[in-house]
Amino acid sequence: MKRSLLRRTSAGSSVVALAALATAAATACSSTPPPAPKPIAKPAPPPLVVAAPAPLPPSRWSSAGGATEVGPKLDAGTLVLVGGRRALVGKDGSVKAETVPSPEPLEEVVEVPMPGGGRRLVARGHRGVYRLDDPLGAPKPLAQAEQDIRAMGAYAGLVAVWTFGGDMPRFVDVETGRIKPVTTLPPLPLRAVAFRDSKEGAGVFDGVGLAVTADGGATWKRVTEDVKGDALRVFELALRDGMLRAFVYDEGRDAPIDVAQARLGRLADHTPKEDEPALVKWIRATHRDPLAAAAAAGVFLPDGSALVASHGLLARVDTKTGMVTATTEFARGDGLGACGMSRAGKHAWIACTLSEEMGGDRYDPFGVMRISLEGGTLKPERPALLRSGEAELRTSPSGGVLLLGPCSTDDDGDICARQPDGRWLTLHGEIDLYPRGAGPLSDGRIAFVRNLWEGDVPESERRDEEESGRDREEEEEPREEGEGDREDKPVPEHKRVYVAALGENGKEERIATVDFQPIGELRVISAIEEDDDHTLSFVMADDDGIYAVSQPAGSGKEARKPHRLKDASSARIRGGRGIAIGEEGISASSDGGKTWQGVPLPEPVRASLSDVSGLLDDASVFSVSEVGLMLDRHVRIGWGAEEPREDRAEPPFDVTIARAETTYGPGADRVLACTSEGSIQATAPLSSSSLIAQLLGKKGAAPKGTRRATRTAPTARNGLMDVVALLEEEGPDKPGSEPAKWTLSWHDAAEVGGKVRTWSGPPPKGTAWGTELRAAAGSGARALFTLRVGSSKNLLVRTKAGGGVETAEVGYDLLPTNEVVFGVDKGEPIAWMRDTALVVWVTGEAPRIIGHVAARSTRTLGEPTKDGIPVLLSANDWSAMRVFPIPPPEKKGAPAPLPLAPTLEGWATVPNLRNLVGKLAPCGTKPKAGVRFFVTRGYARAAIDGAVGSLASALYDVRLSGNDACIAQVSTLYAPDRASARPTPPPPPGPGKGAPPPAKKGPITFARADFLGKKAEGGDRGLPAKDQVFKLSCTLEERK
Repeated sequence: MKRSLLRRTSAGSSVVALAALATAAATACSSTPPPAPKPIAKPAPPPLVVAAPAPLPPSRWSSAGGATEVGPKLDAGTLVLVGGRRALVGKDGSVKAETVPSPEPLEEVVEVPMPGGGRRLVARGHRGVYRLDDPLGAPKPLAQAEQDIRAMGAYAGLVAVWTFGGDMPRFVDVETGRIKPVTTLPPLPLRAVAFRDSKEGAGVFDGVGLAVTADGGATWKRVTEDVKGDALRVFELALRDGMLRAFVYDEGRDAPIDVAQARLGRLADHTPKEDEPALVKWIRATHRDPLAAAAAAGVFLPDGSALVASHGLLARVDTKTGMVTATTEFARGDGLGACGMSRAGKHAWIACTLSEEMGGDRYDPFGVMRISLEGGTLKPERPALLRSGEAELRTSPSGGVLLLGPCSTDDDGDICARQPDGRWLTLHGEIDLYPRGAGPLSDGRIAFVRNLWEGDVPESERRDEEESGRDREEEEEPREEGEGDREDKPVPEHKRVYVAALGENGKEERIATVDFQPIGELRVISAIEEDDDHTLSFVMADDDGIYAVSQPAGSGKEARKPHRLKDASSARIRGGRGIAIGEEGISASSDGGKTWQGVPLPEPVRASLSDVSGLLDDASVFSVSEVGLMLDRHVRIGWGAEEPREDRAEPPFDVTIARAETTYGPGADRVLACTSEGSIQATAPLSSSSLIAQLLGKKGAAPKGTRRATRTAPTARNGLMDVVALLEEEGPDKPGSEPAKWTLSWHDAAEVGGKVRTWSGPPPKGTAWGTELRAAAGSGARALFTLRVGSSKNLLVRTKAGGGVETAEVGYDLLPTNEVVFGVDKGEPIAWMRDTALVVWVTGEAPRIIGHVAARSTRTLGEPTKDGIPVLLSANDWSAMRVFPIPPPEKKGAPAPLPLAPTLEGWATVPNLRNLVGKLAPCGTKPKAGVRFFVTRGYARAAIDGAVGSLASALYDVRLSGNDACIAQVSTLYAPDRASARPTPPPPPGPGKGAPPPAKKGPITFARADFLGKKAEGGDRGLPAKDQVFKLSCTLEERK
């Protein structure tokens, strides 16, 4: 009913409407037409105006290769170095930057007291030494070194300069720049020096540690100390607040030095003052150039300054001066380091190692904190995430944040991602995400690259591809791949690189496809970032080049081809900014990698490109942030137009500090030359450590009812040309039994005519099974073994030349840590070093410390004699020796005599045996009053039976008498060159044709020559065999 009525009503209405129109038309035709409407002028719409983007901050280059250190205190304030740039920090905290840049970034500044009164400021760079007449003005060049300078110290009127390649300092006159020798120093090299005035000074000497002078360096005296051993641990010296202080390490524990009393106070940790200026706080905590730190991992603040974080400090950096203007402390303690920092949306995020007390029960606490970039107060919020162990922070400008590691050590997953609601979730995929450039998305998912190689797709897609693969092969047309083809032709969909996202559900989703197919191996070298419009940026490289990707995410987005970075060796995109580096130049991108432009380069930067080309994967060499670029010793701040820059002028130097040369003495090098004769009986060195048990162990199985266990000693420094040893335990094979017998077997591979030696005897009462043989040393029949008995007992066992053993239970402070030497005089003393302690064990006594030798150089012990233990210290450009006497034992029951205090007395300059050993002649006769040292040599040349080859693990028995030295014995491994290897002997004659051929000699792979005893032997290494070792005739011939 209703539908019919509606239809009728509609029809009736139409009829009425038509009638009305007809009537209106008739009326219009019978009347005068109305006047035309007047045109109305309409105003034109305003032109569409698009606001231009804000100009990018201008960019500028700065040097960043210098030190960041607190320098001397002056009347006007404290002089500091910040990345090698000078600044003066006033008492009110104000900072004045240098008015004239230094010719090179500076590494150190010291105050030098002058003999006539007053002080001079002297600074050094990598090569130059400068006087600072004006602390912030133009430096005055004094001297230039031919090698890099590694340290500098203040003497009276002079500055001591140490260069790489030498241990002995050169002294530069701070007025004239001339080299001036100092003849009053002891034979031991001076390692560090500082003077309070022209008379009182302190120095650290190799071997003895800290000493002082009260007469301007005419005489030196070794100090006493509040805590035993502290004077040996001193590493650096400095003048602080008018007082000489000794440091264990830079800015570490220090102690005052009393020159008048020749005494070192108690070392204590340095406590920073709470009211120190912000720049000084930053320097003491980090020792990092804040400008380089900002370029590597910083964010811009609205006022153009930069925000950085490191070593528990958050700092604001003036990017124009490179100085820290404000700091906030969020952690304090040892073990803090540089922080990861980058922007995500409107906030900055930092990821840092934190103080132990902040981590609760976590070891190595590591936290992620958010910082608001709006407002004037810069303070990190409470850690949003705490975990154990460091992990890399990655963010996206869109707001995504992740850590490359699980949120907790208990989580099963690869990456910790922040969710939009503030939660942190550990996400786990079916593949390793780290090498795929994993980056965070604003929705809490992780983006990563897929199809790095053919078939690199999820398992579900792989099955689909296998089913449809045959159809695709029929559809695809073969094409030859060339550079032009690759750039112009589209890539089949199934071969394209694409970006997948992994979310909380653990499933992958393809979110973007790149029109690119790799050639060879594809690597993601800069992680994925997502910008505000969800465009993904990253850098990848294959065997053909490096490519920047800028690909919108989302379904229906056209796949773009990546931008090839021509001639680039590496590239990074971070915070929407990109840098590509090649050996010929640098390109930059300010739009997330969409476009790239060449960067004008200062000459020092251009010259360094080839040097760093192989190091660009190292973040400490090459890093990018939204603030700029850090490249080795250079920093570029900003991304806009380049500011004009003047290159540093080369300073004029009148004095050159010559290269520290290593001297090897006069004459030609000598080579071991031997000829072989008939076979002899001797035990050869082994060819593998796996043969030690076969050589030294008992043959066959243990008798029934007997338990046998064996332990081999680790090989010593000279490998298989040293002593090899074995411990065998034997006893009843019953529950709860103890070993009844120990057997120690050893072989000295360097001994001419040597053989396997053994000792057997009962172990100490109550010894359980499982004793370990920790170390072994020997010289022929005499040997020293270090045993670990149970969980807490260290037992030393020594054998005697005439048979029998002695044992001594010792603490860790007496265990050998380097070579052991054996004496033949009365008491058969054995000596070794334990850290800085010189230990001696005389038969019938207990091992005891007789002295201390602290050395940054090489220590070599000589054969003990009735006069004592010779100790040789040496390096490239010096050598000194002292004989440490063995104090006589006290009466029975009395404590052992105290070790001799370190002293500068008794040391004498001697020939540098390690440098000269290759030129020394063989000893013709035994020196009457000589010292015996064993010197190792890693490589030398030799000729055996006319075959030229190389020596390895060579041990030289050197005799030193005054300034004369000779070689008494050589034991070495030998390998002939391929071209001169022993020729194959001719085939034997047929039956009845002459005498039978001589026995074929095996290869010569070792040689032992005793020049004093006029005997030598050599042969093939390995287990004993027939015709294995041969008699040799050897000498040391001068190389023609």
